[in-house]
Amino acid sequence: MPEHLPKSYGDTGVQSSRFIILIPFDAATYQHLSLKFGKQIQKRQLEVPEYAASFVNYKALKKLIKRLSATPTLSAQNDPHLPPAPVDTQVALQANKAKFFFQLERELEKVNAFYLQKEAELKIRLKTLIDKKKVLKSRQGISRRSAKFTTLEEGFQQFANDLNKLQHFVEINGTAFSKILKKWDKTSKSKTKELYLSRAVEVQPFFNATVISELSDQATTSLQELGAWADGDHVSFEGRIEQHIVSSQHLVGTDEGDADSLLLDTAISGNLESLRDLLSRMQAASSSTPTMDISLRERVTRTFLAAVNEAPQASLEVLLATGLVDVRSEDDINERNCVHQAAIYGNQFVLGVGLSGGVEVNRTDVYGRVPLHYASMHGRLDMLEILLRGTTIHFIKMFPEVVPDSYAADPSTIDIIDHDNFTPLIHAIIHGHLACVQLLLNASSRLDPVSETDHIPLNLACEHGSIEIVETLLQHGAQILADAEGLYPQHLVARSGQTPRLLRLLQQYGADLDQIDKLYGWTPLVHAASEGNVPCLQELLSVGVNSNILDEKDLPAMYYAAWEGHLTCMQLLTPFQRGKTESPLAMQATGSLLVPMGSSGGPIPMSLDVDAIPALELPPPIIPLRRYGHNFLDTKTVVQISFEENGQQPLVFFHDSKYPAARLTISSKLSDLIPKNIILPFQEDTRLVSFQVDNIDTFTLDFDVFPTYGAKIIAKTVALPEAFRSSWRSSGRCCLALFDPRLRAIGQITFNTQVIKPFRGAPLEITDFETYWKATSQLDQNPTMFVTGSSLSGEFVQLHVQHTSDGVPVVWPTWKIQCGLVEMPLTRLTYDEFTTVTAASPTRAQLSSISLHGHENIAEVHRVLSTAGISVEQALSVLPASMHVNLQILYPSEDDEKKLGVGPTVDTNTFVDAVLAVVFDHTREQRARTLSTPSAVRSVVFSSYNPTMCATLNWKQPNFPVFLCNDLGREETMPAPNVIQSSGRRTFSVKEVVRIAQNNNLMGLVCSARLLDMVPALVDAIKSHGLALVVDQSANQQTHTDPFQRIPKGVDGVLKSSGVLRFNESIEV
Repeated sequence: MPEHLPKSYGDTGVQSSRFIILIPFDAATYQHLSLKFGKQIQKRQLEVPEYAASFVNYKALKKLIKRLSATPTLSAQNDPHLPPAPVDTQVALQANKAKFFFQLERELEKVNAFYLQKEAELKIRLKTLIDKKKVLKSRQGISRRSAKFTTLEEGFQQFANDLNKLQHFVEINGTAFSKILKKWDKTSKSKTKELYLSRAVEVQPFFNATVISELSDQATTSLQELGAWADGDHVSFEGRIEQHIVSSQHLVGTDEGDADSLLLDTAISGNLESLRDLLSRMQAASSSTPTMDISLRERVTRTFLAAVNEAPQASLEVLLATGLVDVRSEDDINERNCVHQAAIYGNQFVLGVGLSGGVEVNRTDVYGRVPLHYASMHGRLDMLEILLRGTTIHFIKMFPEVVPDSYAADPSTIDIIDHDNFTPLIHAIIHGHLACVQLLLNASSRLDPVSETDHIPLNLACEHGSIEIVETLLQHGAQILADAEGLYPQHLVARSGQTPRLLRLLQQYGADLDQIDKLYGWTPLVHAASEGNVPCLQELLSVGVNSNILDEKDLPAMYYAAWEGHLTCMQLLTPFQRGKTESPLAMQATGSLLVPMGSSGGPIPMSLDVDAIPALELPPPIIPLRRYGHNFLDTKTVVQISFEENGQQPLVFFHDSKYPAARLTISSKLSDLIPKNIILPFQEDTRLVSFQVDNIDTFTLDFDVFPTYGAKIIAKTVALPEAFRSSWRSSGRCCLALFDPRLRAIGQITFNTQVIKPFRGAPLEITDFETYWKATSQLDQNPTMFVTGSSLSGEFVQLHVQHTSDGVPVVWPTWKIQCGLVEMPLTRLTYDEFTTVTAASPTRAQLSSISLHGHENIAEVHRVLSTAGISVEQALSVLPASMHVNLQILYPSEDDEKKLGVGPTVDTNTFVDAVLAVVFDHTREQRARTLSTPSAVRSVVFSSYNPTMCATLNWKQPNFPVFLCNDLGREETMPAPNVIQSSGRRTFSVKEVVRIAQNNNLMGLVCSARLLDMVPALVDAIKSHGLALVVDQSANQQTHTDPFQRIPKGVDGVLKSSGVLRFNESIEV
């Protein structure tokens, strides 16, 4: 596969001549959170307007393919009397191939020319910055307060940001070429993509990652050196120190070291006598030569610009009185003049000095901003008036000495766009300055966009949630428009959840609260449900929006609330459900449960690629792939690291703006472990990292943080073996300090650990004992796999398994057990104490007759074994040989232990080993007794609500399938008297359990019947990930006439309140 294509985060950090795009990718059939690629380009054009015209015209190329595919080809005789033949898409495209690739070549040339221009500009900028750094280094001392230091550091940071913009430009265009060629190949049934990419695209200069990586490394190194020098550490991270002395940078004839810092500190202190004395001495020292005089003018001007923020007005007046301040001067790095500085820091005196001195207010700095931008950004209302309208009476009264009779500002700057594509009005909006917004609007600031590449002020105001600003914009005639992503203001309010009242306000001005966006076909209600914004959801429902509108995938808001696990949203939406909406991908399982799993007669899910085009040929016959067992641990140990937020980001820098971290590399000294690369911030599918190691006692992990596209380390740390072996639960939480190259702590990284060890005992030999299997099929052109069959069939009796304080697995359904008048956590009793407490149980006497029960009495077997108070070993021994068993493992989470007081529990590895040892020994014993009738050997299924327990069970053995349970959507009802109530139920989002099941190769999921009844589309969403699905109907009232009624289409099994798990009959393939 070409390296320009999207790769997973498991790639190594090895540099190559081609760049690697690391794009988060979720394998979900319903990728509702990933932006469509065409919208990605539009969004990036909006964010970086200077690059907008040079992106691949992806939309035009798609239209060209469509137009060429409908263009008829001329017949050989070109007989006008013959009726026109129907257009053959493939023939038409092949005939017009030259037209398409001619246009593609022009797009390639456009992208490449722009890249080379930008690369040359960046190289020149970096050379200038490095030269200035060398001059700064040559001084005897460097102060962080020095004007040179401040502007130089800002210059390198801005350079790094601009370099990232260029690399994003390269990535998006590289993906665009790949996608448009894929579309061409699918439509024309050709295979040109790989060849064209390798011979025409990847050889272009803009595909060479080495240049940008080297530039990034130089900028990162320079920033690290500047910080070190300012702290007094004379180090060079480039490995060599060059002497470059410039005499003009030092104060001649004095011992003060850095003249710039001395002059600035004196001005800020406000000691006017010392300031005048220092200036006199400087003037006397510089009067000898013209060169020295120029140097002094530059120094005083530089000091004046740097002192605008902190120095008192009197000090600034002293500096001006020397006549050495050039008020029109601009900083050579950030290109700001004194009016910029005045607007940033709110210094009206300096503003008046600059304007009276003829400083042009339309001069832009390195960020493309004029003073009006900064005045709007910081809420400087008086300055806005001056910059837009000229002198104000209030200003003349305050500073009569600096203002001539009259002067006017430049009102044409009111709509200037900076490099972030923001006008002064937009800066005032996103910073919440209402008075500034009103002033700008009264001065005729542009309210609506003039092109697709412009931001929409109203939409940004809605996203930031200011009612007053939104109302002001609407009163001035702001239109309800879709932004570059295709979202209207009402969608942005619902998604951000800032101020629900904005929804009613928008409705009063004509906004349709049932408006479908142009991104996913979502209404505001779907956005609110997906994000879990309860107040917005309540507001929308209260005004009567339609909760049953389906999106472009025929899915309602309830689906997304369930997928994301927002239970409150689901509860709010439930009363508004007008019947069930059939899943568009429904697996048609008509009739009874005996129909084979996965039999399908309905529509098939489309490809995950949003640009996918159905194949124009008959699909090959579906041949299910049978998979036996799953990957498991033989001798190695699994170490799982998860980066969860828990109130804050897993990776945090103490001074975030100083460290533009964008990539985390996790590696080990062990040669057989591939380093993991993670793009920051963490995404859903990059929060979990796994390693398989031979020896946990010598296992260490290095965490290295890099800039976006460079190889220069910003920070690093190491996790020692103690971080993985010290936890008594085989899991823990670790927080490590991040150190820069000078070993200063500049941040921290926090993660959870989970250690899964191989089974310590005699496993079942694969050659002697069959594993379970499941068959999956890739239907049509869909890349996801559906479970279409398995070895699981028939009825299973459910047994709830816990452990005693001495680690013996026992059968008991609840956390606690009644000991006289006291309830005791079962995990605090030894096995002997447990059997003593339960000795008086009425069902203990019925154990001897259990083996006589047939499958028609399986519910009674469940009731007797659940209350008899016996070990798992004893329970398996009394079961009929042909009766299958579902072992539901109860293991509390850390929160459960604290809230319910049910601990302490034994280590997960120890507990699972004890359970598996019992099951394996029983299986061997049963096999030995039933050699003549192997079909009589029972099947075993494991299940649990604890994800850690499921992962541990699955990694330690390949013989028995494991199901993860989810209680989301379950409605608590009064149970029937004969129903066994169990503990340990937990609620997750569907998205989370699907991810956990896939990451750990679980067999499938157990979900509540009410959840699937409310959202039938979840059946296909789950099964499209190659997972089997069992519906939990234990909360439903069971009838004697039909104990398995109302089975959702497509599920593979049903769990009833009677403790019976029934799987569909399998199909033989």
